[in-house]
Amino acid sequence: MLLFCGRRLLLKVEGESMRPTLNPDDRVLVRRTSADTDTPPLGAVVVAWHPLRPGLRLIKRLQSVGHDGMILLGDNPSSSTDSRQLGPIPPSALIGIVMARVSSNQSRQANRF
Repeated sequence: MLLFCGRRLLLKVEGESMRPTLNPDDRVLVRRTSADTDTPPLGAVVVAWHPLRPGLRLIKRLQSVGHDGMILLGDNPSSSTDSRQLGPIPPSALIGIVMARVSSNQSRQANRF
């Protein structure tokens, strides 16, 4: 029911940037939030809007928060476009915090973060 009320998002992971934590085609449950009202803890996996490509979402790990913005990093640096290339991400770009993963394998295993 919460998915339909707009409080949660169910998103599909694309790309290799968060391996081994998240794999392509995994589904993640995201709790909507904003950095103004609910700053995620450091180390949390978050979803944010790409600062240069409108409409594109990033799923990354929150490394730090500073006066310039959030440092978001992929778990797989060789396959990730993140703050190493983009610089700090504005807090206003934060969409939410990943709360759980539903694996893409046959077991459809759910893992909480």
